[in-house]
Amino acid sequence: MKILVVKLHALGDLVIASPAIRRLKEGILDAQIDLLTTAWTAPAMLNNSLIDNIIAVRNELFFKPGLGTIAETIGLINGIRRGNYDLAVIFHLHKGIDYFIRLTGIKQRYMFSSTYENEGIYLDPGRHSALTACELADYAVFQTTRKRMTPANLPQLRYEWHILDEENSQALSILNTAGIKSGDFSLLLPGGGVSPGIVETERRWKAAGFAEVAEYIYDKYNSIPVLLGGSSDRAVCDEVSKLSKVDCINLAGLYNMRLSAAIMSQSRLIVTNDSGPLHVAAALGIPTVGVFGPTGVALKLPPGDNVQSANLGIPCSPCYFGRFKGCIFDNLKCFDELHSDVVNEAVARAMNDSAITVS
Repeated sequence: MKILVVKLHALGDLVIASPAIRRLKEGILDAQIDLLTTAWTAPAMLNNSLIDNIIAVRNELFFKPGLGTIAETIGLINGIRRGNYDLAVIFHLHKGIDYFIRLTGIKQRYMFSSTYENEGIYLDPGRHSALTACELADYAVFQTTRKRMTPANLPQLRYEWHILDEENSQALSILNTAGIKSGDFSLLLPGGGVSPGIVETERRWKAAGFAEVAEYIYDKYNSIPVLLGGSSDRAVCDEVSKLSKVDCINLAGLYNMRLSAAIMSQSRLIVTNDSGPLHVAAALGIPTVGVFGPTGVALKLPPGDNVQSANLGIPCSPCYFGRFKGCIFDNLKCFDELHSDVVNEAVARAMNDSAITVS
């Protein structure tokens, strides 16, 4: 049986869907699973045995279509038609993507629904994204094989990211050049919220806060603070480095996500905003702190005992569902009033530090 899994955006969301893809593989044992995704997100599934083939396309084909994408889109439709897929599992609630898959001729299509009444799995905005993805996978398994999967248990789910041997070697070489050893450093990722065609910097906690956390990690755990991120994160990482009273090694903007993940796998601790690297860190099993403001902890914090959240938990949060539509306050209260001691306490929990003392 040939299955086309469709998950186009974004990188972190594809990582969140990895337990659901594994359930598909376990539920339909003879399945060949191919993934349709964008070039931006495809690195998340590289070297993953769950996926037999990756069909990576330009982001613009689905999220900014125009005259320049018509020929490419037609070619993609014809290519998928030639694949003779038995079914498609679409991890989106998006009419345009649904229409596209219809054009490919795949008869069995399983996707999210906007209501309980429609066929499919209701995409509950108050339910953890990993659980709804698993429920959609289980629904596809049942409709195809009549096999009922044991309901997913969020604490037991594990995200997946598989590092290549050469990536690991490169990461160790980079660290050696920087004068640091595996396990001797902690990573801070103060950026995030930027992907093709989308800028959501409202996800970012203040640079001054990250600078204070860098100082805490260095003083309490004797761990070297290292700043990491993409090219769009370089400016905020520079600001954190400038504000910190301890020396930070700034690697932001130097490496792609695959190599950055390999560097992450060698760290002692990761502190990041709610963005793609949060989910990659959880997949790698590194003690991690996710800093949350307008986005939802209950919806997005990865499972795992060594993953902790730092947030104020004010009643109006979360107010950010796919897009940030503004704040009811004059300032972004959930971030502006989130002080470093809250984040440092989360750091101590992630480090399994029984003597939690923060200044």
